[in-house]
Amino acid sequence: MTSRPNILLIITDQQRFDQLGVKGLNAIPTPHLDRMAREGVHFDRAYTPSPTCTPARVSLITGQYPSRHGAWSLGISVDQLACPTIAQQLKDAGYHTSLFGKTHFVCRQDEGSHLAGGCDQPKPDIDFYRNFTGPYLGFDYVQVGTGHTINKYPDMHYHVFLEDAGVDYKAWFPLFGPEYDHDSCGPWDIPVEYHDTTWVSNNAIKWIHDHADTQNNEPWFCMAAFEDPHEPLVCPRPWYDKVDRSQCVPFEGPRDGEFDDKPEFYGKAAKGDWSELDDGHGVPSSYYTPKKDERAINALQATLGMVGLIDDRVGAMIQALEETGQADNTLVIFTSDHGELHGHHGFWGKGLTAYEDCQRIPMLIWEPSLVKAVGTTDALASLIDLPRTILEYAGVAIPNGMQGTDLSPILKGDAKTIQDHTLIECRATDKIYQQTFITDQYKLIVYEAMNDGELYDLHNDPDQYINLWADPAFTELKTTLLHRMLQAQMANEGTRLQRKAFA
Repeated sequence: MTSRPNILLIITDQQRFDQLGVKGLNAIPTPHLDRMAREGVHFDRAYTPSPTCTPARVSLITGQYPSRHGAWSLGISVDQLACPTIAQQLKDAGYHTSLFGKTHFVCRQDEGSHLAGGCDQPKPDIDFYRNFTGPYLGFDYVQVGTGHTINKYPDMHYHVFLEDAGVDYKAWFPLFGPEYDHDSCGPWDIPVEYHDTTWVSNNAIKWIHDHADTQNNEPWFCMAAFEDPHEPLVCPRPWYDKVDRSQCVPFEGPRDGEFDDKPEFYGKAAKGDWSELDDGHGVPSSYYTPKKDERAINALQATLGMVGLIDDRVGAMIQALEETGQADNTLVIFTSDHGELHGHHGFWGKGLTAYEDCQRIPMLIWEPSLVKAVGTTDALASLIDLPRTILEYAGVAIPNGMQGTDLSPILKGDAKTIQDHTLIECRATDKIYQQTFITDQYKLIVYEAMNDGELYDLHNDPDQYINLWADPAFTELKTTLLHRMLQAQMANEGTRLQRKAFA
């Protein structure tokens, strides 16, 4: 074993925390993810630092909250990050680095230009991707794509892959034709071998085999970023048919009066009205979607089929590690950028509605020789903790300005928990800013320029039906939590530069 482990970071898009066999999922098996949970650490109380894609993903590669890295919502492009990414830091420390699959570190329309050198560059054509394999944001080698199932034309390196395969891929993407339904839910006729989940995993597997020789202590960092199980919720056969439809039970919709004690926008959003918070580009948040409500079982079946396919490909990557003798020296991390409401409380998607469904994420960490078989833990964790944890395992100094907490004491079995809270930021538009403070038992939600707030007892009300914010019996607790939240924010602010002298 080399002194520095390889790092395989696997991230899905918009996967619920409970879409794992270890969480009671029985509509489709997830044996490989369950193995990771059983033989490693399953953080059952893991959260995203922001419940939308770009902010969460930039937090993942920088170890900073959106309020610091600047990519505070969807549709934001921070052309030059103020700090090096973890890929760059690992590369500078001698790691070989790669990225396969989804990026979404900038506004969707800027992704190609950003890859080509900056958001001010012309959008590259397909020939660019035939010749460009990196570097990008510290990743030496990249093969990337954009879009989710049928909601976009295949793009970037994934487009090249389909072109070179010589298949009639246009038949699988309705945007090439007259019919397209963003709320599609059900089977998809794309063959599994051409699906981007397979494409991403095959790239990662080839990387694992190509970098099996670590005798010269030249470890690698690979980020495999799946587009699924994000909507549109369509899934290739046979994975759609592998799901036990009888076990697909839709989540409970809104209860009578459920939004009466919540901030006003909840009730309006539950009727599809986000107009007061719209900045002209839409509100990237949870949505009332009657078409999906009508197709809820199909939606769940397709989602779980996608999860089953992802599990299968995770198994294939682990098998590649075992076949090449790298399993005992590769830290494997599985997580997602944020969750998905999936019809619960009457909402689909993610964002401002501060439910566990979209704020909580799956997080599994596995490596037979470096991670204890802790199994499931209730220790609080966040996506923003992963960069610091990765650098700790790699023996790389933590840079000034990096936030988050090192999870390695839990992974090594030296501690059961290392933090008593975690924070979430959600500035969906410039008209609303929400911060969430989570402890073992309570969730406190505070809004900028809004007197209303939210307070929930997650032990006794895990689905957040009873808002305690205005309950006089909880005034003292609310005050205590507000104080702790402010202290946590001050601690996160930290110091970026060291003093040189008295003056």
